[in-house]
Amino acid sequence: MLLLAMLLAAGLNAGSPATAGGHLGAGIQLMQAERYEEAAQEFRLALRADPARTQARDKLAICYFELRDYPRARPLFERMTAKESAVTAAYYLGRMDLLEQNPDSAITHFHAIPRDHPFRDELYYLGSAYYKMAKYNQSAESLKRALAANPRDSRVHQLLARAYQKLGMGDQAEMEFAETRSLHDYYLEGSVAIGRCRALLAQKKPEEAWAICRPLSDTDDVDKIAAIGMLFGEAEQYPVALELWTKALALDPDSSEIQYNLALTCFHVKDMRNARNHAEQALRIRPDFVEANVLYGTVLYMGGEDREALAVLSRAYELKPDDTSVRRLLAEELAIAATTQDCTRAAGLLDQAVTLQPDLAGISARMAQVKSRCAIPSSPK
Repeated sequence: MLLLAMLLAAGLNAGSPATAGGHLGAGIQLMQAERYEEAAQEFRLALRADPARTQARDKLAICYFELRDYPRARPLFERMTAKESAVTAAYYLGRMDLLEQNPDSAITHFHAIPRDHPFRDELYYLGSAYYKMAKYNQSAESLKRALAANPRDSRVHQLLARAYQKLGMGDQAEMEFAETRSLHDYYLEGSVAIGRCRALLAQKKPEEAWAICRPLSDTDDVDKIAAIGMLFGEAEQYPVALELWTKALALDPDSSEIQYNLALTCFHVKDMRNARNHAEQALRIRPDFVEANVLYGTVLYMGGEDREALAVLSRAYELKPDDTSVRRLLAEELAIAATTQDCTRAAGLLDQAVTLQPDLAGISARMAQVKSRCAIPSSPK
């Protein structure tokens, strides 16, 4: 019996590392699928079997970060003193400092990462920390270095655009905003789970897609939420998109892009009051935002706010003169305005309306009304 007990004990001791390794491998696979809660459980089991498994502890810290359990994540990162783990710790400690509104400390952590050996996207977050401190020149410099390393990161282009706005560099800002839109698939390409969600939406399975993407949206990463929101908006799943853009706005209320996308989603669900409010906020932040001007002008037109609509649609036409919907709405607003002006001004407004949209029936009726009032002769055929 004693020999049997000794053999069993030896077997258990010999099996512990193998058990720990199995849990570690399973946890890593779950992390790759972005199933962080399940991954964390595997890493805890690995550490229970073998407390010396530092890799399991490091991975567990990252899972806690992704699950927004910062009180448990921080002490684990602070224990990463080994050289190969110090950079990982600095990166995540910096990101937690940013989320906890401590940009000074975040900057210290991000600067601890060697510039000649970038870890991930720490330069983007360094730029974010400088931006939060209103140090816009330093923010722009960090973001330009980030783009040199990864020119396809749409987040960097967007934040750089905002930094340029703060610096009064409007033309450069608009160029960066345009680049942001062309690269909006950045997050979709980098996430396995979001990729599965996108495929299900393409297969017209929105409920299954949302089952996958909903846990991913439980995050402080506003860029990830915005990427998922855009995905569901493009699939015309507007109630889900509305939930996502509302969550994104709470994290970043000063983003013109988020304000605009929330306004557009409200427009699609026929919530015109909030569509108007958020489009107006988008333009307050970024007056030359073409799509926001078009949307705001449309909402004002539909609400019968003709004077305001005329001003906004005129600006939209200046920014996007080839947009057929803008030309039509502006022509109608010009014709409406003509009915309340003196005859000279009315004739000029009607001429502009006809130039924009010569075949619009509503304009012909307004023109007849003004001509009758002002005794304007009909134009020769």
